[in-house]
Amino acid sequence: MDTDTGADADTGADADADADMRRLHGLLCGLAVNPRLPEDLAARLLAHGQAHNLTSRAEFAPSPALCAAFLAGGQARHLARGRNLPAAVTTELARDPDPAVRAALAGNPLLHQDLLARLAADPEAGVRAAAAAAWAGPPEEALRALLTDPAARVRAAACTRRPPRDLYGALLADPATRRRVVPFLDLDGETAAALAGDPDEDTRERVARHPQLPAHLRDLLARDPDAGVRAAVFERADTPAQLRARIHEGLLAGYRRVEAPLADDEGDDGDELCSIAYLGLEQAAYPWVADDPLPYAASPYVGLRRAAARSAALPARARGRMLADEDATVRLLALSGTVDPDPAVAEDLERRHERGKSGGRPADFVRFPPATLRRFGSDPDPHLRVLALRDPDLPAALAERLAADANAHVRRAVAASGHPRLPAAALLALLGDAEGQVAESAASSTLLPRGAMRAVLDRADALRRGRAVSSDAS
Repeated sequence: MDTDTGADADTGADADADADMRRLHGLLCGLAVNPRLPEDLAARLLAHGQAHNLTSRAEFAPSPALCAAFLAGGQARHLARGRNLPAAVTTELARDPDPAVRAALAGNPLLHQDLLARLAADPEAGVRAAAAAAWAGPPEEALRALLTDPAARVRAAACTRRPPRDLYGALLADPATRRRVVPFLDLDGETAAALAGDPDEDTRERVARHPQLPAHLRDLLARDPDAGVRAAVFERADTPAQLRARIHEGLLAGYRRVEAPLADDEGDDGDELCSIAYLGLEQAAYPWVADDPLPYAASPYVGLRRAAARSAALPARARGRMLADEDATVRLLALSGTVDPDPAVAEDLERRHERGKSGGRPADFVRFPPATLRRFGSDPDPHLRVLALRDPDLPAALAERLAADANAHVRRAVAASGHPRLPAAALLALLGDAEGQVAESAASSTLLPRGAMRAVLDRADALRRGRAVSSDAS
């Protein structure tokens, strides 16, 4: 039987090329966010779909020549999102015929107020809405114009700043702005009752959070069919303990049905909403706890304990007890406010910390001695091994060993660290790591030599040309 070995070879070559392109794509993404990327290489990255990554960097400050390359490549919308653009370029973008470009520019946080005012009066509603959402402090005349705009989405976007009082009535009557204006109101009984019975659950949730809500309406909203409304009542400072407990019990029941459903009880959408609201209770700020946190340091509710641990007014003894809390985030917050924490206690908390449960780790709030950091470099736990990189005088041999660690998490941390004691050869080896995220982190390293950056782009350009030739031939 004949076999088409040529076709098989072509298929294999195509598969290899695809795999190489996928790998190179990760490297190009890393280069695009590298703060040390030269402008000539940044311009070459535009041909590889990296405009959005280039402009995402906070330090992105393109020259007029690089801006021209963006515009020539049809990347005006991505350029408009970039910070620190030359004034002449932002003026040109504000006149771009594509409303998507003008809308992207309107959302630029560093845009000059004069241009923002021009975009707030743009003929396209989408541009006006983007300007309304981004404009932190518009003059009253401009705010009035946006709040009375013919387009509902513009009015809604503008109603996040305190409106002029004489517009309150119109904004309450407008479905697009009703829920947004609620926090700004001086709430009278009649208005509160009307809003508490509004068919829109978001409006009821906003009024449930209003500090001037009458107690009888608070108690009514505690029985609201929407879980988010009930959660808003839970979070109030004036909610009685029994009422707070009842709300918590109901949300917890829905959460448990979602997390561990019985064989004959699959739950429903209401349970899903209860679960979301219940988890939100843990993340809520509870700002009223800050001034008097001690009564909540032993609260049965995790969110309130977190708020207490976050408070600078928490007595040291109570903070010390909270270091043993069952919740990892409470422990972390308690440690973050501890003056001169014990490294041994911090290490114990670090070993027990639940990864991914919060935005930090115990090691962020303690200065471990160099000897401890180097000991971590040989720890069985990869999450502790990466802490060795916090030693500015880390021996090069240990840095090199961590760069060759069997755990990809450790290698990625080394690649991203920019540690000055990491040998150049080790960083280049990480650039060729089999794990894509490790290689991408190495490409983003500020220590990566320009020659290595250029070599990555040369490979990508060559592969792109080869695929173009192959496509033309077929």
